[in-house]
Amino acid sequence: VLLILASGLFPLQAILGMGASESAWRILFLSVFAVVATITTLSTHGWFNQFLSISTLILVGLWAYGFPKIGVSFMPALDEGTTLDMPVTVPRASITQAIDDLKARDALVRGFPEVESVIGKAGRADTPTDPAPLDMVETFINFRPKAIWPRRVLSFNDALKQTIITMRELERVGLIAPGWDPEDRSSLLNEAAQKALERYDEVQRELASLRFVEMESELAPRLGMELIQRVVSHCTGGFQWLGPDKTLSPELLLEMHTHLLPGIGLAMARHISPGEVEKQARLLMEALAEKKLLKDPAEAMQVIPTAAEYVRSRISGKPPVLADRLVAELTTLRDQFWQDEVRKLDRELFYLGTGTFVWLGMEELLIGSRDLGKQPTGDLGREITELLDATLAERLGKRDAETVPARFGELRQSLETDFQQWVILWKRQGGPKGDLIDDEMGRVLQIPGWSNIFTQPIINRIEMLSTGVRTDVGIKVFGQDLSTIDRICKLVEKVVKPVPGARDVVAAPIMGKGYLEIEIDRERAARFGVTVEDAQLAIETAIGGREVTQTVEKRERFPVRIRYSRVEREDENVVRKLLVTGSQSTKTEKEPDGENRVLQNDKNHRIGSVHLSGGRKLVPLTAFAVIKVTEGPAMIKSENGQMMNAVTLNVRGRDMVGFIEEARRVVEQKVTLPEGVHIEWSGEFEHQVRAARTLLIAFPVVVLVIFVLLYMTYKDWMDSVLIMLALPEALAGGAFFLYFFPKIQFGWDTPPHDFSVAVWVGFIACFGMAAETGIIMMVYLREAIDKRGGLENIQSLEELREAILEGAVHRLRPKLLTEGVAILAIFPMVFAQGVGAEVLASMALPVLGGLLISDEVVDLFLPVRFYWVRRARWLKLHPEKTIAA
Repeated sequence: VLLILASGLFPLQAILGMGASESAWRILFLSVFAVVATITTLSTHGWFNQFLSISTLILVGLWAYGFPKIGVSFMPALDEGTTLDMPVTVPRASITQAIDDLKARDALVRGFPEVESVIGKAGRADTPTDPAPLDMVETFINFRPKAIWPRRVLSFNDALKQTIITMRELERVGLIAPGWDPEDRSSLLNEAAQKALERYDEVQRELASLRFVEMESELAPRLGMELIQRVVSHCTGGFQWLGPDKTLSPELLLEMHTHLLPGIGLAMARHISPGEVEKQARLLMEALAEKKLLKDPAEAMQVIPTAAEYVRSRISGKPPVLADRLVAELTTLRDQFWQDEVRKLDRELFYLGTGTFVWLGMEELLIGSRDLGKQPTGDLGREITELLDATLAERLGKRDAETVPARFGELRQSLETDFQQWVILWKRQGGPKGDLIDDEMGRVLQIPGWSNIFTQPIINRIEMLSTGVRTDVGIKVFGQDLSTIDRICKLVEKVVKPVPGARDVVAAPIMGKGYLEIEIDRERAARFGVTVEDAQLAIETAIGGREVTQTVEKRERFPVRIRYSRVEREDENVVRKLLVTGSQSTKTEKEPDGENRVLQNDKNHRIGSVHLSGGRKLVPLTAFAVIKVTEGPAMIKSENGQMMNAVTLNVRGRDMVGFIEEARRVVEQKVTLPEGVHIEWSGEFEHQVRAARTLLIAFPVVVLVIFVLLYMTYKDWMDSVLIMLALPEALAGGAFFLYFFPKIQFGWDTPPHDFSVAVWVGFIACFGMAAETGIIMMVYLREAIDKRGGLENIQSLEELREAILEGAVHRLRPKLLTEGVAILAIFPMVFAQGVGAEVLASMALPVLGGLLISDEVVDLFLPVRFYWVRRARWLKLHPEKTIAA
């Protein structure tokens, strides 16, 4: 039964390198079911018991067949502690527009209380290896420690539950008319809960951000003064102190405060840097030396190590320094301050948040019922309308907050009190799969003209170098024509967006860049005595710049380039006025009106003495050229000699390989590729495919090596098989833990751990440890038989049974101790925190689950199986007792 249930959850096909193929899983699931059913039927005596067994297994199999499956991916998504926001916009975005939008985005991100700092960049960096165009910005988002993240999140299920309660109360008091259609009622409840929750998040976010700013402002001077006191205390306790007292007067302490570096207190409130602390300590000691209170500041920086510092220095090989001691003391003070203040903030957010959501839920329900025609009529209806209009005016800033009518205030107070009795607020979940990035930031950063792409710095660089795309998945479209490639990319983007799990789907814009196009009319140019070479030279010099000479500085030469100022070349209208010199043979003839008519449509260009140079005529560029701005490609990408563009996207809420296979099917069905165009899929899943090929060989080899070693140890292939039977149960236990443990830890809506390379490694270790447990049991069972002189000297099956029971039960304590030590050693890995904890948990869960299940199987079933094997052998050795048996 355990194997059938585990097969319903576990991607069996991934073990054979078939990814997330549904058809392959069905075949393997039916194969496992057939094997289990056959063995169970053959092992059961009596047709009724056989019928009951097979019927039960069929019911279990039908139930397990519909289980949601564990996904398949390359590696668990790591939380690097920093997020990289890489949105894209139209290629024609100007520098000013890109900078303004970048500032606006960074300001919105900085408004999150979990965010510590934001660093943004627009356009190309000053390096030859940064291919970022101006239309793509990069923002590095650094977060505060998760221990001080505020509890401000209300889950949607709790919000919906409270909205249902609120609607019942509104119907009871007559503020909403009864008689709802079930579908309309459900739609109203979901919509009201979602809108109220979004507004609630905004209120909580603003309050928490404001409180964090106040906390930093309060903590900064305290840390600065604490640093001064710690440095002074260190100096007064040393041999370099010259002062009359061991302490400084309050006036002198305040004077020392002026020697602090600008902003050092605020910087330490966020992050305490040993280098900055050491620099500040030196400045303070130099200030004390100037006041003749300290002999030598350099000598005063030396420390006498404590016992703990001495041991630490001997282990690390780094001598103790004053900066490390100061950092440790200041960090303890800062962390304690943050913990106390955040605890107060959590209480404030709880009481304010519950009241806020109750009121917002009432407001959204009243608005929705009014739109659906369920608002009461008469005075009560007018009172509701006035209240809703007042709240809308307050939100728009057109009116100050007014007193809530008593009818609504009493209802709100009653609902708020009941709400506070059962609701729990949570912290936001960080990381690539957390709701902070995937949900809230995605909603807040909805800026027109920009498409959001969230990733992480390290994995982004790895993906860019290995696959050429900056997201989890890249769909590369190859072809010979840019317009066709652009059309196919937009079509692929359209069909992939609805696939479950797709996030940040963006077809990289090809067209849309403005190009200044100048077409020279040779006949008209010849009419004015202008050659094409002269025109091109003038355009090059004015717009692009031209090298005219070189300057020699010692042994180095530097080119000297000239071009027009920005004002003279900033747009196409100014470029039309560029003057080009005609040929030498063209003579200037003064017309009666003093003007040379060289422009059409009665637009004259005056030729004066300032235009004349050596008898040549200066002709405006627009007189013989068509100047216009045309739309062209922003960047032409190529790969393997073919033009290419990519549709980039991230995968959230499901496994990578399963998403790729579903998206491939959708694209193949809905996108018709013209001749000469083909699609390639690129991204992290390519690593999973390569790893699966390697592990497809390594995994069976490990199992085979375990079996060979067992056979070489016992010289009995049947005993080796009995021990190896613990491996399928270990696989089942690991599958159960992969599926259920995240749900128990973070909530039932949490997806299970994907089957990744880390899980592969965990299962390999689990198989070895499960075999080890079987070996321990087998040793005691064989020892119990040998104590009685072997099967030859055992006189009856009852004696054989007693011997096996003695080996299985009487030696249970050492077996449990051995198994318990292994489980306790692995258990902390499941709850590891910090960068890389996701990999540890993915490796530890299969081992922990496999050991717990396989240990029970070994303790309960291995003695039974061992008995039946030895029973058959005993009957062969004692044929005269076969009939009696």
